Amino acid sequence: MRRECLTIIGTAHVSKESVEEVKDVIYTKQPEVVAIELDYQRFIRLMDEKNGIKKEEKNMGIGEIVRKNKVGVYVTGGILSFIQNRIGAELDVKPGSEMIAAIEAGEENGAEIALIDRDINITLQRAINKMGILEKLKFVFSIIFSMFSRGNELDNIEDLKKQETLEEIMEYLKKSSPSIYEVLVHERDAYLAKSILDIEKDHVVAVVGAGHKKGISHYLDNPEEIPSLKELTDIEKKGFSWMKLILIVITILIILIILKSFIFN
Repeated sequence: MRRECLTIIGTAHVSKESVEEVKDVIYTKQPEVVAIELDYQRFIRLMDEKNGIKKEEKNMGIGEIVRKNKVGVYVTGGILSFIQNRIGAELDVKPGSEMIAAIEAGEENGAEIALIDRDINITLQRAINKMGILEKLKFVFSIIFSMFSRGNELDNIEDLKKQETLEEIMEYLKKSSPSIYEVLVHERDAYLAKSILDIEKDHVVAVVGAGHKKGISHYLDNPEEIPSLKELTDIEKKGFSWMKLILIVITILIILIILKSFIFN
């Protein structure tokens, strides 16, 4: 049954307006729990960055990455992080600022903080496993192209929260990369809704990306449609494939392209 005292805030992840909206709603609603679209790993990283804590990360060698079947995760995660940071720099908003605002506002009001997202490594690995070779290559090269595109769309980041814009984006993603849509959007809508339903307190404010708000609301109204936790988190183990070698080569090319862009721009 859907919670009666639940408020879902749909945000743009690099938006000053979203930061202010999150704080205003939490101060006004005074919830018992503030639920945020983060997993534990991203939460720790975000809080360390906020507090100026720099941790030395152990970098895996290529051999170890291949053995642990982490090639796709490293490539995809690295590229997506690069793009989000670049957009945030252009808009002068640090990625995750609205989540930090939610955490701070919640703590100031004595609310519990609930991390409701699926582990990012599970999400990326499931997406990679679902994609065929052509879809993987298409996805990687489309992201590389977007890394160097410039346009006025960054000036209208708030438009991403409008329902008609979201529907267009989601429909495009569903058609162009159905596997990515299924894992990054549809599955996570279900996982986020399940996490919200599992919260024991009644008065909850949930802060999620605007693209998830409609799907989460659907699952909250129809909890019987939510897949089991096992269905949402299991990772199919696969052996070595030539695709791993292709992705390693692509990774090296991406690094060279990025370095070149920094040197000559």
